[in-house]
Amino acid sequence: MIGERYFATRARLSAVVEGVRKLAGETGTELGALAEDAEGGLLDALRHPVFLAVCGEVNAGKSSFLNALFGEELCPVNVLPETKTNHWYLAGGRERDVVDSPELTRCVRRSRTLLRFNCLDTPGTTSSQREQLTVLRDWLPDLDLVFFIFPVSNPWGAATWDFIANLPPQFKDKLILVLQQKDERSEKDLEVMVGHMKDLAIHKIGEAPDVFPVSAKLALEAGRGEERRTRIWKESGYETLENFVSSKINWSFARRQSLRNVWDAASQLLRDIEDRMESRRRMLDADQGFLREIELEVDRERERHARKFAEKFSGLREVFSEQAQRAAQLLRARTTLVRSVGSLFSKDETPAEIEKGLVEAVKRAVEAQSRDDSEELVETCRAHWLTVIPRVEERLEMPAPDFDRGTAGFSESRERFSSGLGRAARSAVVAQKFRGMLDVQMEARREKLRRAICFCLVVISLSGGLGAFHLHWPAVFMLVVGLVVLIVALVQAKRSARELVDWFEEKASSCRVPFSEALAEDYEDGVRGFFVEYATLFEDIRRHVAKLKMKLKPQLDQWNDHFLELRAIEQDF
Repeated sequence: MIGERYFATRARLSAVVEGVRKLAGETGTELGALAEDAEGGLLDALRHPVFLAVCGEVNAGKSSFLNALFGEELCPVNVLPETKTNHWYLAGGRERDVVDSPELTRCVRRSRTLLRFNCLDTPGTTSSQREQLTVLRDWLPDLDLVFFIFPVSNPWGAATWDFIANLPPQFKDKLILVLQQKDERSEKDLEVMVGHMKDLAIHKIGEAPDVFPVSAKLALEAGRGEERRTRIWKESGYETLENFVSSKINWSFARRQSLRNVWDAASQLLRDIEDRMESRRRMLDADQGFLREIELEVDRERERHARKFAEKFSGLREVFSEQAQRAAQLLRARTTLVRSVGSLFSKDETPAEIEKGLVEAVKRAVEAQSRDDSEELVETCRAHWLTVIPRVEERLEMPAPDFDRGTAGFSESRERFSSGLGRAARSAVVAQKFRGMLDVQMEARREKLRRAICFCLVVISLSGGLGAFHLHWPAVFMLVVGLVVLIVALVQAKRSARELVDWFEEKASSCRVPFSEALAEDYEDGVRGFFVEYATLFEDIRRHVAKLKMKLKPQLDQWNDHFLELRAIEQDF
């Protein structure tokens, strides 16, 4: 394939440039010189086909030469002069001929060859239509190579040589002289003709370029077989010509310089992308630090509220003391003389009732206070979130989550906080063992009262027995003794009731601190639960930052791939 090395390098560079441009778009980097509308049109160098032109006398075989060179029927061939105007062959979707002017016709063809090459087939230099040849002169700056076709029947046609002589000197490197129809002459004749053409070239342009004898007939014949690189192909002379043309294209300074300019622009853009990604990485690291700082604020706020439990001690102690006073009133009512004597003849459930009442009352009071505290915690979190929203939106350029929707009103945390403290309060009251101690104290009191009454009953019974035997003075004495003991017992029962109530109140007072301390851990856990649920608002923000940071990894891998590929392409230059 003609110019395979150049086109391979260009294709590799095109792929890298496309990848670099795409990566620039992903990272928000300005394309600079590689933008579609950039001044200088560097990207055109990756798309611009190699532009070839063929010139020569009428019926010199110019169209046949092009068809044979590319191995397909691009140009119509006829015995009579077929090309009467400049025909510009280029690739397109729908085949058509468009007459742009009397001197130029665009021939659009569906051909893979024309994706790489544009061809200009000119009218004969001996034709009377000299205007067409002016088009060629105008296009010389855009042409990569110009083939001058000479027939073996007349390789020294004056019109063609005069045209060559009038070309500007800077276009001499683009000239390739071709001697067509070599199959009609012997090797010896061809040597003479080639020598003569070189002498004419020295005379006309001051130097002797290479001359390539070829046969389009043999080349087309070889191209129709399964193997193009056959003996016939070599005999056609096109193999040597193709190698020379490939060398001219592969080592064209202008085209290589164009690719080099694109390479430089891609390298510069890659450096800009690297700077952008590094800046983005530092920014994302700073964003994560920013989030950590906000989370530290939340932690500090959580610990502050957890420590505020010490301030709540007095309130919880008062709750306990108030309920303990009510329990003491119940105890006082249950230890009157009548109830005390009655308890000697039936089971006394006073300790169980007192403990149960105290437990339920304290539990309700603590739950009520915890609900008030939970409202305060919610408002604290809301107030802090209001300070977070503008910072997040300004720093991360993303909408902050809605507080109520994100936390669902802290319904779960409220319930856990209230019920948890209620259970903890119940356990704390039970742990003080009021029931067991009351049972002991009240049983000891009942036992004393039981003994005194039994003694009185025995003495009174003896007094009655003595009276039955007419021992009146001993009977009266025993009765007096029994009544005195009874009175003393009742007085003692009343005094012990006061002592029991006083003992209960003192015990309840001493239990206030252990009771509140037993709630400390549950209170702190409840507070932390609020802030843990509050911290879920940051999940979307953390995921947003993490997603952006993870996106940098494949971008960095792409950058490395493009960098290595550009370095490999540089070796081709």
